[in-house]
Amino acid sequence: MIRCRVCFYIIIISAVNFLMGNIFKKIEWKTIPMAMFILLGFSVLMMLVFMNSQPSIAPTSAEASTATTSVTVLNTPPQWTTDAQESTESSTNTPTNAGSDLSITGIGTDSNNDPYFLLVCKTSGAPTPFSNAPPECSGGSGNRWSRSATTTSATNATSTYVTQASDAELNDWFAFICDANASNPACNATYKVGTYPTESPFVVNHRPSFTVFTDNSPKDPGQTVTWTTTASDADVVVTADTVQLFVCKANDFTGTACGAGGTYCSTGASTTDPSCNFDITIPTQDRNYTAFGFVVDNHNFAASGGAEGSDSVLTVNNVTPTISSSTIALRDTDSVGDLTLLTMATQTPGFSVRFTITDDNSCLNASSGNEISQVDINVFRSGIASTSCLVSGDYNANNCYPEAAGIPVWNTSSSTQLTGTCSGASDPDAVWATSFPLYYIADPTDAGSQFPSQDWQATVRASDNNFATSTWTQTETGNEMTSFLAFDLLTSSINYGSLQPGDLNAFLVQNATTSATGNTGVSLNLSGDDMCTAYPSCSYNATDTIPSTEQHYASSTVAYASGTALSSTTPAFFDLAVPKSTATSTQANRATDWGIRVPPAITLAGAYTGKNTFVSVVSDSSDW
Repeated sequence: MIRCRVCFYIIIISAVNFLMGNIFKKIEWKTIPMAMFILLGFSVLMMLVFMNSQPSIAPTSAEASTATTSVTVLNTPPQWTTDAQESTESSTNTPTNAGSDLSITGIGTDSNNDPYFLLVCKTSGAPTPFSNAPPECSGGSGNRWSRSATTTSATNATSTYVTQASDAELNDWFAFICDANASNPACNATYKVGTYPTESPFVVNHRPSFTVFTDNSPKDPGQTVTWTTTASDADVVVTADTVQLFVCKANDFTGTACGAGGTYCSTGASTTDPSCNFDITIPTQDRNYTAFGFVVDNHNFAASGGAEGSDSVLTVNNVTPTISSSTIALRDTDSVGDLTLLTMATQTPGFSVRFTITDDNSCLNASSGNEISQVDINVFRSGIASTSCLVSGDYNANNCYPEAAGIPVWNTSSSTQLTGTCSGASDPDAVWATSFPLYYIADPTDAGSQFPSQDWQATVRASDNNFATSTWTQTETGNEMTSFLAFDLLTSSINYGSLQPGDLNAFLVQNATTSATGNTGVSLNLSGDDMCTAYPSCSYNATDTIPSTEQHYASSTVAYASGTALSSTTPAFFDLAVPKSTATSTQANRATDWGIRVPPAITLAGAYTGKNTFVSVVSDSSDW
């Protein structure tokens, strides 16, 4: 028994030495002697104490026994390594538009290296973790904003929520981290709410309301069109949101401005129902134009409602063309100088009226054709009032040519827009010309005529492709009609019959008829040649030549002696005074009566011939 007790002492001392040895392993070497001394003393002391404490019992026979120990160490929740924050600031200055993502990020580290979830809740109540399932906010999914996917410990977790139009403006959030331990999941009880400026609450910006968009067209070019709206914004946190209207020519709004199509108008910030104006430029073609309305709030968030991006349809009216009197020019056939008739007893073509037509809808219509479809002209002597030369019944070839007379009475040619005078839709003006003929009897207005203080004028009107017709506009400055002297000798020969030498026509009975084929009255300058049987090679002997002076003439049948002897040298004026013709189909005319005496000295018998010359002169206008 003593041997066994000693053995036991040895075992105890060895165990103590082992334990103390392990302790002294961490002690520097320079302290080893002291440590050994302490160890030895402690061992002797323990043996003495043990020996003295043991009772004296008789040795018996026994075996050793053991007890198994156990403890379960529970899972610990992840710890916050980086606090949760909004990844992009969502505040009253920079709100999150409804329908956009709101992301919250943070980092959690799990001591067991378990993956974890970032859970963002509407309340601060402790969330509930689940085995083999993601955690849930206190009160259930209705209190959850968002939840991340499982995330590796110590890496960034992102939890994303798509904001809704039904969300409030201000929305508190509370972020938790929970691990994904399979048997005993746990959530960190500490929630995070971010730090300025990316802290709770997040702010939702709602779309403005835009329900009515209209304009007050139709309008004329040069007038102002106004667009009005029914639009507002219900967001009022800190300060009420404002709305802004853009009216675009095309459906190309970029979010902050109209695109390449251009802008009619836009407004500044408005509390409600913004409106704006646009002055319709001159010229603008008459048709419908697209006008798209867009409303945004002061955060450039586009409105909702049926009016957003709708077309109000701007209608530009057709307006009546105009003609300035200063642009109307009455032109000669060669476009230069006074009006000059060229063709006797009929019409002279090629006169023209040139003028500029102004149309505030442009000289070019929406179909790329001429805006002006018809032009009417009236041409008249100024003594005839313009109001008296309008209808077909006013036609008079002497002084009034109304468009209404029409073909074939007056053959005006088609009016023409002169090439190159309309440059396109931005040009309101175009030059037009109408060609027309005038009859030979059109009254002259130059000096010596019946109307020297007058001239010829024109009135013009134009109709556009929508039948809007301008008023008649008269030339500011007219043009003179020159006197056109023309006549026709209707008698080609004067036959005095057969006479004996010394005989004569007792009365002037042979006549030569002169007609006026221009626009003046006609008188004559008369002269003649001597007559002989060998004319024009007369010998001028008294026996074989009849002098021209033996021919007498007068304007009526008078005795031979009362007539005027025909001159053979300088033409002599004869005031026949044929009136000016006033009809286009027949000409005014008068006859000259003639007689002759055969001188007694004539001895050579035969057929005597000669030539009388009739030269027309304008008679005094008082005789017209």
